[in-house]
Amino acid sequence: MRKKNIFRYMALALSCALILPCFACKDVVDSTSQEDEPLVTVVEGEYLYQGGVSEYSILVRDDANFYESFAANELAANLQKATGNAIPIVTESALKNPDCVISLGHTSLWEKNVGIALSSDDIVDSGYYIKTVDKNIYISCPDYTSSSGVLYGAYDFLADTIGYEFFAADEIYYEEKKDVPLLNYTGYSVNPSFEMRMLPKADLRDDRDTVRRYRMTSPSPTFGLVAWGHGQASQYILPDAKCTCGLEGCGNGITYQEHHPDWFSNYGTKDMQLCWTGGETLETVAANRFIEFFQQYPDAQYFMFGQEDNVSYCDCDRCVAAINEYAGNVAGLQVAFVNNVIERANAWLHENQPGRRVKYIIYAYYAAEAAPVKTTESGEIVAYSDKVVPVDDLYIFYTPISANFAFQIDSPKNASVYKNLKDWSVIADGQLIMYLYDINFRNYLINFNNFGTVKGMYETCKELGVTCISSQAADSYTTCFQEMRSYVESSLMWDLSLSYDDLVRKFMSAYYKDAADYLYEFYQILRDRYAYYQNAVNPESGGIYGEINSRDLWTQPVVEKIDKAFDKALESIKKYEESDPALYRTLKTRIMKERLSPIYLKITLLSSYYSEEEISQMKEEFKYYAKMFKL
Repeated sequence: MRKKNIFRYMALALSCALILPCFACKDVVDSTSQEDEPLVTVVEGEYLYQGGVSEYSILVRDDANFYESFAANELAANLQKATGNAIPIVTESALKNPDCVISLGHTSLWEKNVGIALSSDDIVDSGYYIKTVDKNIYISCPDYTSSSGVLYGAYDFLADTIGYEFFAADEIYYEEKKDVPLLNYTGYSVNPSFEMRMLPKADLRDDRDTVRRYRMTSPSPTFGLVAWGHGQASQYILPDAKCTCGLEGCGNGITYQEHHPDWFSNYGTKDMQLCWTGGETLETVAANRFIEFFQQYPDAQYFMFGQEDNVSYCDCDRCVAAINEYAGNVAGLQVAFVNNVIERANAWLHENQPGRRVKYIIYAYYAAEAAPVKTTESGEIVAYSDKVVPVDDLYIFYTPISANFAFQIDSPKNASVYKNLKDWSVIADGQLIMYLYDINFRNYLINFNNFGTVKGMYETCKELGVTCISSQAADSYTTCFQEMRSYVESSLMWDLSLSYDDLVRKFMSAYYKDAADYLYEFYQILRDRYAYYQNAVNPESGGIYGEINSRDLWTQPVVEKIDKAFDKALESIKKYEESDPALYRTLKTRIMKERLSPIYLKITLLSSYYSEEEISQMKEEFKYYAKMFKL
């Protein structure tokens, strides 16, 4: 079994210090000047557990938030699995021994013994601070009322003490040990490479615990994200909803569309976009909808004002005139409109919920992808006007749906995408979210060709001021290394200094065990085949609607080579069939999930190479496992 080095998070802390400066408070280690001194050491002669016994308790506030409570339960559960014994979770009012605690959040002990005023200017929403004082471990973060940082600090603590690693919902690693040394954390902050990290995909949609364990945020109020996704009209001002604008004629069941047809594009109810030049009343109604959400979700941090998933933008005379003002740029209309909405919403917020800061999000999508900027005679990129510069609390969710994900963002293949991203970075630096894709929407059963570009894309995004990454995969259950992709991509979003291929090998070793080399062989065949195809046959195959179900790509010899790798994978685990039947079933199921892809290729592309009986058997096998995996 793998052994874990307790100092592995030194590198993370150091790298984070280079990304975001340490805050100016006492007892904070300037990590950039401490490269020769470990940030974590073993306390000689002191133990968290000794002989499987612990004197420690996990301390939370009496009014602990969701993340603090979840973190406490995760610590207790995993420490018990590793050592065989649990340590209690106690609230401040019930604490009897203040000398042996793992303190989570802004407890009174934190205030007494650490006493650092953590700043959100230096520690992002999901970052944390950790320090050992005497025999106590303290983990906290700036916004202790709602931040997830404490939870992620708890996971790092588990990694340091028992080698904890979350690979998938059905594969969690920890070292079984009776003696767990006490660690001395010298006091430092940890920030992830990206402030917000999202993996919208079917297998994570209904499994919030797994999302949290991947250190992902998710579009739901429990993660602080409200009104997520497409639909600015559908989420804020529904065309066929009862109008509540308060103007003459409002009431008696009249709808927004009936009362204010000029608030919507003229393409029919199904395709309606909001008119971004609809005027002050529309802006006020939209702001009031935000205010309703503020009251409904008092702990939420992000509120989205999206747009419909179509190109039916308003082309009324007002919109056309405004677009012409920006040399044909559509995004300028949206930014100017939402800026005004935010001004009204924030006025209410500052008066009624002082001290609360929220962040608003809009899509840069389809016709609104290009930033509202121009090039001056001197070559400088500037906004068309102050009206189209996103206000401080407005984040731009850049969504390059036409990108070729087989190539890097800064590749000539993605010239327009790269230009748009750079342009947005000029007027929205530090307020950019990147929407990437991890699936081909024409075929969920063939691996998407982005293995070699994921990390490079993240790095380019980081360089251009992107603070948040979202990578969308299949919206229904599928195969194609989904668990591996989630592990690798979530790991990189948290710590971009990690190696993509090292993470792949690490995952396969843990998840497929004896069959790891053969699943990696399959992975390499995929990469090699795509390298040939995208260069010699179809360079556009890396788009989300690219043609990948092709005999030119998946020839019979290639698929047979893949098949042999799977044969060897199944043979490698056969020894467990009698000695460990449960493990055998688990590994076989995991292997067969990935084998569905070549079986599918044989049935759909290569059936002429096989007898009717063979194809019939393949179909039965495919149907059996497809049902098992809810495909």
